[in-house]
Amino acid sequence: MRIAVGIVHGMGQQTWDFHKEMAERLQRAMAKANPNVSLIVEGIYWGDITDAMERRLWRRTDADRLHGNDALKLRSFVVNYLGDAIAYQAIPKTADPCPQDYIYDDIHARFAQQLRRLSCRAGADAPLCIIAHSLGTIIASNYFYDLQYRKMRPKSAELIRACNSKLVNGETLTHFYTMGSPIALWTMRFEHFGMPISVPAARLGTLGIGEWVNFYDRDDILAYPLKGLNAHYGSAVTEDVEVRCPGFFGWTPAAHGGYHRSRPLIRRIVQSLDLMSRAIPGGLPD
Repeated sequence: MRIAVGIVHGMGQQTWDFHKEMAERLQRAMAKANPNVSLIVEGIYWGDITDAMERRLWRRTDADRLHGNDALKLRSFVVNYLGDAIAYQAIPKTADPCPQDYIYDDIHARFAQQLRRLSCRAGADAPLCIIAHSLGTIIASNYFYDLQYRKMRPKSAELIRACNSKLVNGETLTHFYTMGSPIALWTMRFEHFGMPISVPAARLGTLGIGEWVNFYDRDDILAYPLKGLNAHYGSAVTEDVEVRCPGFFGWTPAAHGGYHRSRPLIRRIVQSLDLMSRAIPGGLPD
């Protein structure tokens, strides 16, 4: 069986190959657990979209001459991390002063493009597992939320229609793993903390496969459990799992960046994907 795995990075400066180390760890672990399962992995890289704007901001504010650019580079940290989250905000179209420069839609269009690559490599009907970190958990959640509630923006919607792929359209989503997720903070925009996405996708709900597991390190101040937000999240999220991110320092940002090296985290993902492969050896139903 082929299983499509999309890894989504979080805030801060990243490179296009950010996912390689985690992909190798997952593939090695799966080869030991079940050599009949092939994990087809793609990185969902969106950082260059916000990086370009952050560089423009840096130049226009003449930030090089401001305080906070010493050895710790605190100002650069703030621009790279908070800048990503602020730039990604969904702007109502009626109030958008720059409709052609809409970062939310641009990032979701990139998400769809990378899923299309996965679809071409793994198959348009392949089970889809999304592993997301930090702000990437919000981006992934929003992408599937917009699909499931028919709120996808024009640029993304056009790409998805052109693909004609169940995988790109979110119909084969079976597993969602959030690492160091600030989704709990994001839900403060809603009085009752909002509505989660359905995992697995609605058409797969009767198969008894899939899960949404939220991994968090208690020393990571950006990460929070999700099941307690409301009854909807309590039902949608399979489990909040506490992990310890490897490293000498336990506090953020060291804890926030170490999830991909957690052996229990890798083991949990591989075991669940292996279990699915044994439950539906013939693949997902049409």
